[in-house]
Amino acid sequence: MSMVMHDDESVALSGAVECARMEPWERPARGRVRVWLWRVVLVVAAVVVACGLCVPARAVDGVDWRIEDMGVRDAWASGVTGRGVTVAVIDDQVVEDHPSLAGVDVEYRFVMVGGGTSCRGARDSSLSMSVDDPTVSTADGLYVTHGTHMVGLIAGTGEGYDGGLGFQGVAPGAHVIAYPNQLADEGSLDAGMACVSDDDNGANPLEVGALEDAVSSGARVVNMSFGLDGIDNWDFAAAALHALRHGVVLVSGRDNSSTAGMYDLVGVPGTNNYFPGEVTVNSAGRDGVVSKESDVMDGNVSVLGAGVGVPVPATLRTSDREVVLSEGGTSSAAADLTGYLALVFQKWPGATGNQVLQSLVRNTRGNTSGEAVLDPEHRRGFGMVDPARLLSTDPSAYPDVNPLLEWAVKASDRHEETRGMYGEWKDGTSGTSDPFSPEGDKIRCTSLCGAIGAEYQRQAEAWSKVEECRKDGGKDCMQYSATATADKADEDAGWVPAGSSSKSSSRWSGVPGWVVPAAGGVVLAVAGGVVFAVVVSRRRRKARAVPAGAVPAGPVPGVRPPAGPPVPASRQPGPAPVQAYGPRPPAQGVPAPPRPPAPGASGPARPAGRPPLPRR
Repeated sequence: MSMVMHDDESVALSGAVECARMEPWERPARGRVRVWLWRVVLVVAAVVVACGLCVPARAVDGVDWRIEDMGVRDAWASGVTGRGVTVAVIDDQVVEDHPSLAGVDVEYRFVMVGGGTSCRGARDSSLSMSVDDPTVSTADGLYVTHGTHMVGLIAGTGEGYDGGLGFQGVAPGAHVIAYPNQLADEGSLDAGMACVSDDDNGANPLEVGALEDAVSSGARVVNMSFGLDGIDNWDFAAAALHALRHGVVLVSGRDNSSTAGMYDLVGVPGTNNYFPGEVTVNSAGRDGVVSKESDVMDGNVSVLGAGVGVPVPATLRTSDREVVLSEGGTSSAAADLTGYLALVFQKWPGATGNQVLQSLVRNTRGNTSGEAVLDPEHRRGFGMVDPARLLSTDPSAYPDVNPLLEWAVKASDRHEETRGMYGEWKDGTSGTSDPFSPEGDKIRCTSLCGAIGAEYQRQAEAWSKVEECRKDGGKDCMQYSATATADKADEDAGWVPAGSSSKSSSRWSGVPGWVVPAAGGVVLAVAGGVVFAVVVSRRRRKARAVPAGAVPAGPVPGVRPPAGPPVPASRQPGPAPVQAYGPRPPAQGVPAPPRPPAPGASGPARPAGRPPLPRR
C-alpha cells in the first residue's frame, strides 16, 4: 500500500518520528502529546487497513477446493464477497449460535400461508416455531442442522466449535434471509419434521410463503436444497413461476441416488427441484467427476457444482460439532453454486437473473464455444460451474430470457411423449405425459403448464422488442425486457400471493455487512481530524517565534522528570421436505434408533413412480 502526504503532513510526521526517538524526559510536553496522538492514529489506521484486507481463513484440514481452486480468493481480494446481494435459503431451522454464523449477516424469517404466526411438530407437538422464534440453538441440544450447513456454505466464517474447522461461505459478505420450511429435530440432519398449523388444518406449505416473501424482499438467488418431488405441489409451482417472471434465480439439487431421471431437459412442473427454469445441480469433485452417489442419466440436471471433498458435519447428525472435508452431496453443490452466483451478482449488478443464467450455462469449465452445450449423455448438464469465468464475463449482453426455461419448453416439443406439455393443458384441464424415463415415469401437468409455456413466449417476445429498440438506436431499451415488465406480467396472469397476509421476524445473527466499512470510515474520519489538529497546532507554534533570551518551557537541564505513562500495548400438505445429502460417514458411537415416518409421508424426493430412496 502506498500513501501520498502533503508537505505539512510530512513535516508533522518527521517531527513526530524525531520526537519519538528521544528519551521520555528529553521530549517537550507538547511533543509527548504529539507522539501519543500519532501512535493512536497509526494504530487505528493499521487496524482499519487490516480489517479492510481481511479474508476468511483457509481450511485447517486439507484443501477447501471449492474456494481455493475456483477463483474465489481472487474475488475476495478484489472486494467481491457478495456484499449488497440478498440470498434466500429455504431449509429447516438454523442453529443461530453456530460459530460459523457469528457476525454473519443473516436475517431469520418465518412465513406461513394464510397469515399464521406459529406451528408445531407433526410427530412431536412439544416442538414448535413462530414468528418470534424461528431458529434453534445449542441450548436446544442441536449443534448443526441441514439449514445451518447450507447457510454456512453460502456465507459462513469458517469457524467451528472449539476452534476447529467450520463452514466457510463462498460469499461471506452476502445478506442471507433464512426461511424455515420444517422443524429441526435431534438425530439425522435430513430427518426434519413437518410443521402443523395451530388450527389443525395439516402441514403448512411453508415453502410457498417463503418463496413469495423472498421475491418481494429482493432476493437475487433462492437456495432450496430439498425435494418436494412425488407430490402435486402446484401452489409452490405458481410461486416458482412468479419468481421466474422477476428473474430470480432458483437453485436446487437432484436426488442423491443412482435412479435415472428423465430422458431430456423438459422439466417436471409438479416438483421443486426439476421445475422448468430452475437450476438443478448435481454433485462433483475437485477433478470434475460426478459423485458416485448421483452419477446417472438425468436430463433435468443443469450444471455440476462442488459437492465432493467439501465441509460437512462429520456424521451428518444434529449432535455433530466436528466438520470434515467429505461427501456433501447435491445439497452442498447447490449451496456452493448459490454462493458463486452471489459473487457474480455483486460483480455485475446491472445484469438480470436471466442474463446471469445465460452466462452460467455458456461459460462452464472447458466450454469455449460461447454457446450452451448440453451433455448428450445427460449426466453433466451444461458442465461444471466455472466461477472465475463467470466473474470475468459481463453477462449484460446476453438475452434476458431464462435459458433453462427455454430449453425445457423447446425440448418437450421434440419428443412425442411430452409434445405440447407447455401449451395444450389450459383452462383448468390436466393430464399426464407418456412414460418418459427408464423407470416409466410420467409427467403430470395442469393448466399451470400452459402458463409456463406462455411465460417463455413472453420473455422471448420481450427480448425481441429490446433488440428492435437497440437496432433503431433507442435509449433505455431494457425497459422492455421480461424482467423490467414482470409486474405487468403478474397483473396479466392474475397473480395473487398465497402467503400475502403472513408475518415474519427480522432478527439478525450478526452485524450487517455494511456496518464494518461504515465504522471504518468513521474511524478514519476521526483519525484524519486528529492529524489535522496536529498539523494546525504545529503551524501556529511555528508562527509564534520564541523571543530571544526567553526560557522555553520544558524540563530543567540536569533534572530528570518522572517517567511518563507506559505505552499501551465478532406447508404445503404432504411430507416434510427431504434434504439432499451424500452418503453418511460411519457414525461414531451407538447409532440412533430408527425414526417413524411423518404422517402421510411419501418418501424422499423422487419423480412419481420411483421406489423410495432409503435414508443414508
